[in-house]
Amino acid sequence: MADREERARGAGGPAREGRPAADRNLNDIAYAAIKDDIVSCALQPGEEVSEGLLVARYGLGKAPIRSAMMRLRQEGLIVSRGRQGNTVSPVTLRDIQEIFQLRLVLDVTAVRLAAGKVDAGRLRALNEAAHAAYPADDRAGQAAYLRANRAFHRYVAECSGNQRLVALVVGLMEQHERIVHLGLALQRREHEFHHYHDDLVGALIEGDAERAARLTEAALRGGQKKVMEALADSTAQVSLGPADLDA
Repeated sequence: MADREERARGAGGPAREGRPAADRNLNDIAYAAIKDDIVSCALQPGEEVSEGLLVARYGLGKAPIRSAMMRLRQEGLIVSRGRQGNTVSPVTLRDIQEIFQLRLVLDVTAVRLAAGKVDAGRLRALNEAAHAAYPADDRAGQAAYLRANRAFHRYVAECSGNQRLVALVVGLMEQHERIVHLGLALQRREHEFHHYHDDLVGALIEGDAERAARLTEAALRGGQKKVMEALADSTAQVSLGPADLDA
């Protein structure tokens, strides 16, 4: 919990006018902690998340928990069921398809715009951080790898110079991580990810926008194929509604 508090304080920025910094920090801490648990599937898709349950789980007051839940509902990570309460949003087949469709647009655009604009040393360091190995059953190691991977892609998006694109890329990366944590995407694919990253780093440093775009598109299409193969085997905890089967 302490690590989450430090990350949230670091990301909180200056207090908004008329709002005490301490209150804002507690709100940000609650939001970051709950969101991290949703993305990592410590809070499972479809799981009930009442205000009282979250107060007890995180040891925070009702006000910051309520603020966090409101933000997470706006982001679609928590779903209100009216009198039945709130649940963590499910992951559907349609969600998976839409995430990959959008990443094919946004990530490919980001690498095209970032090519030739990256700091070579920083990009190589971020890539090295995403090379850490972990045992197959090490969920903490997997989570650390995914955070490093997200930091790599965030930096690439930032180098595009388009802040709206950065927000969209990072949001999609978080949604994609939920799929990975459900066991649908990684499947011991570190070598494939690392090879793609290494080649992408070279293309971005050299300013080869088209090669960077081709590498990114190929990696995303390969990832989508792996997800669909995992769904066919279907040991994964994915909620598929009737309307999603035809999506």
